[in-house]
Amino acid sequence: MASMEDTLQALNDLISQFLCLNRPLWSSSDDADAFLEAVDELTSTIHSLESMSADHILLESFDHLLERCSLRLGEELQHLIDASGFDTNCSYPNTRKSHDDDDDRHTLVAQPVSNFDIIVDALPEGVIFEANRIAKRMVAAGFGDSCAETYASSRLNFIDESIARLGVHAHMAEMFKSASWEELEIQIMCWIPAIRVVFHILIPSERHLCDSIFEGFTSYSDVAFVTACHPFLQLLSFGNFIAAAGKNPECLFRIVDMYDAVRDILPVLDDAFNPEVAALRECLGLSIKAILMALENLVRRDPSESCPLDGGVHPMTRYVMNYLVTACVSRHTLEEVMLLEFGSSDPSGNCPIEPDRPTSSLAIHLAWIVDVLTGNLVSKSKVYSHAPLSCVFLVNNGIYIIKKVNGCELKVLLGEDWIKVIHSKVNQWILEYRRATWGKAIMILEMDKRFCSNVNVITEKLSRFNNFVEAICQVQSRWVLVDKQQGVDFSILVEELVIPAYRDMAEMLKATGSAGESYMRLEDVRSRIQQLFKAMTRETSLSQMVEDLPSRTASHPG
Repeated sequence: MASMEDTLQALNDLISQFLCLNRPLWSSSDDADAFLEAVDELTSTIHSLESMSADHILLESFDHLLERCSLRLGEELQHLIDASGFDTNCSYPNTRKSHDDDDDRHTLVAQPVSNFDIIVDALPEGVIFEANRIAKRMVAAGFGDSCAETYASSRLNFIDESIARLGVHAHMAEMFKSASWEELEIQIMCWIPAIRVVFHILIPSERHLCDSIFEGFTSYSDVAFVTACHPFLQLLSFGNFIAAAGKNPECLFRIVDMYDAVRDILPVLDDAFNPEVAALRECLGLSIKAILMALENLVRRDPSESCPLDGGVHPMTRYVMNYLVTACVSRHTLEEVMLLEFGSSDPSGNCPIEPDRPTSSLAIHLAWIVDVLTGNLVSKSKVYSHAPLSCVFLVNNGIYIIKKVNGCELKVLLGEDWIKVIHSKVNQWILEYRRATWGKAIMILEMDKRFCSNVNVITEKLSRFNNFVEAICQVQSRWVLVDKQQGVDFSILVEELVIPAYRDMAEMLKATGSAGESYMRLEDVRSRIQQLFKAMTRETSLSQMVEDLPSRTASHPG
């Protein structure tokens, strides 16, 4: 046992020489090699003592010396990594300087990345080799957890700087909790490319680095990796914050963008972060579902008190249809969300994502929203005191819906049968308009056979008809038909009803031998009807049509 005490004293004297140095041991390769050799000998000696069930007090002395060695090794590891960090004064490729308005500091902000199939060499190869030598000794000495913690702490500056270069911050959720949605949108547009770079490049690079430094020690590599990457994971909290904050329909499109970004990282996602990313994906998906429900409720509860005075397209109709047109751009994502059973053992889902069919979950939901809109429009039409104006209002809104559906993927989603149904409704409203307005004109021209040769009765009816048409034109010329072709179709339908009845009356008058100077000629009646519907379509302009076009980049449909 005396020889062991001599060994302890010799090792203590040798190691103390290194521990007393006020400079990094790795500033000299000879010192580093000699120190590691001494640590190896100390570790081997301790293992021998443990196997021999040596004196407990003596073993404690050896352990205490080993602990001092491990503390110094941790300091050396930290110094190695710190000394190899960012050089903020260097010329860094694909970066631009972001200046602080209050001082001369700046952060190098990375430009957009298109190639994600890369690994960042965060530390020089020589530093990785030396760090691995240190890690081996600390693990062998029983200080693997301490080594992993020291590594993670040493990487903090690098990781914080990496996040800053992406134009985001680990604590974005706290920083912008009181921001307006417009301000949050700006941050979302920074967050999306940042999260892609983090999970496609930075996290895999960090995993590669941990595996290199802790080669052969998987458990400690995992601990070091997860701890070091914690600031990266804090970025996910911003996604959860947005999912909770975005409750209005206008929030849908940016949340869909975030959902897409999260889904895109799944193929490269490290297993260590599956729970956090799966939770965020579920949170965003549930938010998307809730927003679509909020849109339906918004349409259902829109008050009926106000409608365009001229019977034009209601603002709610424009909003909802432009919204759905824009949403169709993301129909595959929306269908995936509709099908996804969050919280299941297979969150990816086994159902194929096929939104472009009338029976898809998305198509059924969108069709229901349009049906709710149509029902709301019927309720709104009752605001008008004139039944014909109610019909014109419904026709305008129905035609607008049809044109929007036919002009985008909604046509495929909703299907021909659905379009036929709404076409049938529009045709019904057109016929109701014709009956409510021009049916009265026909009633004026109706003639009792007993008075078919009575000039006074005939001329009086023709005069009343002329006055009635003029009154109609005076009132209805202030109304609007938003589709020029619809104006032509209206004119033809009215002419088909009115002209034959008017011709019969004119021929009766002619048969009496009267000159008939007090009534309009047949061509004049036809022209008057055509002029009316031409006047009703005069307000439709190209600028209005352009204004209706949806924009994917807008915060909400126009």
